[in-house]
Amino acid sequence: MKIYPVLLVGLIGLSACDGPHEKAGQKQDEAAATAAGVEYDGSGPAERAGQVQDKADEAARTAREASANALKAEADSAKKQADVAAEKLEQQADDVREAAEKRAEALKREAEQVKQAKP
Repeated sequence: MKIYPVLLVGLIGLSACDGPHEKAGQKQDEAAATAAGVEYDGSGPAERAGQVQDKADEAARTAREASANALKAEADSAKKQADVAAEKLEQQADDVREAAEKRAEALKREAEQVKQAKP
């Protein structure tokens, strides 16, 4: 598998981005540190909890996308099955028409023979 540098940088950048819950937690931790009169070291409990929530949100989003993709695939499959069934029915209809046409031709020939028969 070839790793493209641009893709790799994008993925690293994406994983380094703070999500909205993590950012909110960081602000809460900063405010709590300031209120306590201590220096904020950049990683507090609210920030970590926010990070976990962001990961859970991302997992849920990924699961929803996978579910939607599965439903789309199922819809495509159902449509293809319907197309196959319709083709089969169309072939059967063609066969019935052809048989009816042959029967009609045979009956017409028989009718002509009856008409031409001498009493």
